[in-house]
Amino acid sequence: MKKILFVLAAVLLVATAQAKKVKVTIDGRVSPSQTKLYLIINEDTVNAQLLPIKDAKFSVTVKVDKNSFIRLHDYKDWPERSVFVLIPDSKHITIDWNTGTITGSNQSRELQAICKQIRDAGPNGFHIDVFSDDPEAWRQARIREASIREDMMNQQKKIAKEVMLENKNKIYGAWIMYTFPELLEGELNAIINYEKPKWADHPILKAK
Repeated sequence: MKKILFVLAAVLLVATAQAKKVKVTIDGRVSPSQTKLYLIINEDTVNAQLLPIKDAKFSVTVKVDKNSFIRLHDYKDWPERSVFVLIPDSKHITIDWNTGTITGSNQSRELQAICKQIRDAGPNGFHIDVFSDDPEAWRQARIREASIREDMMNQQKKIAKEVMLENKNKIYGAWIMYTFPELLEGELNAIINYEKPKWADHPILKAK
């Protein structure tokens, strides 16, 4: 009897594991000059798949966990810069590299918009030009610049925190944690311990 129960439990476990897998076809257009396009699942860059490109088009079908992050990028590195990070919430997703658009996946579009909002709010590259030889003018400009950059970083943190708290049952928070870990230093443990979001257990965070 115990043996039968064990077998049934094993079958149920396998069935549950299989139920989490989904098959998705991803296709689209890339830049005419683009020669490389990697498909990276949950940031496993060691096993990144180099996709064939013909006439600036590509197509691939993969079977992945339904909560996977599928990154399409011409580099294996710099996930925080990637425009196309897909969540397989449908059977067919199409991207256009030239317009930056994603069709066929609502969650992928939402994540894309969130990441753009966080990047745009940040201080990267921001500076104040000073057209003067006066040292005091330079000093005042640098003080003002530092203040504005701090305000920008605080806005980034606000956006990230709101996304994490408002989407506890989606996996957006896991990608934000992975690509922008500095945004919630000091607050992240409190969010995880008190809110207990599902994204906190995402495989991408365990591999980091």
